[in-house]
Amino acid sequence: MDRTSHTLPQRVTAVLHARQYIVFFAIGLYTLDFAVALGSAWLYRHEPLAELLRRGGPLADAVAARSALIAAVFIVYLLASTWLRAGYIRSLVGPLCLRPADRRQFLRLLALQLALEIVGALVAGAIVIAGDDPLPVNAAILVLLAFNFVVLYADYIIVIGDVGPLRAVALSWRTVRATLIPSALVLLTASLVGIYAMSLLDESVTGSFARALPMMLVQCLIMGSVLFVADVVLVVVYLNAVGTDKLKPKRRSVDDGEML
Repeated sequence: MDRTSHTLPQRVTAVLHARQYIVFFAIGLYTLDFAVALGSAWLYRHEPLAELLRRGGPLADAVAARSALIAAVFIVYLLASTWLRAGYIRSLVGPLCLRPADRRQFLRLLALQLALEIVGALVAGAIVIAGDDPLPVNAAILVLLAFNFVVLYADYIIVIGDVGPLRAVALSWRTVRATLIPSALVLLTASLVGIYAMSLLDESVTGSFARALPMMLVQCLIMGSVLFVADVVLVVVYLNAVGTDKLKPKRRSVDDGEML
């Protein structure tokens, strides 16, 4: 392992220390995602809170309900979350910022975010159709997990690397392959913590919204903090891969001795 690889934990620790205040930005972003998903589910069906928490998200709700109101909520949410996500990623590598660098960066990230939402809505629809059959439900979850693994670095690459969404996805997959172990550990840890946090929330949702609110706030604090750490690790891993030329295509020798 090269010298740069040995310093990776120290670099992560240094960034976490230097950017620790950005954790509140991450908590705010997660709270926005959580609140919009809960609100769109309530607009779709006025069900008990425990059922609303299992809904697939604003895009899935808008399509299922064929509701212009929920569709408008989704559009506003997508624009706002993309705008803030760009500022958040810029804040991880520079001064605190609440906006994208320019319109091009915003539109590139918006295209990626929309693709992520569409895939998430398709998986949510597949789970609803599967009902109580565990096999297709687990298959749909694995498909979503695999997709998230491929695009793990795509939004960072769009903002930091200044490339388009398709190129960012290709570079994300290359980064994943070059940093397989840390990438898999981060995704697996964040997913398991999310599942555990949701299970704790499900256990506390036995009454009114007011009774469940404290636990929902605790979940937002926990998940926002966990995702902040995950974002820092992934950004450092990506920058380390770029700095050590791990993302450059490998040259292969051919029979005539030329290099590709």
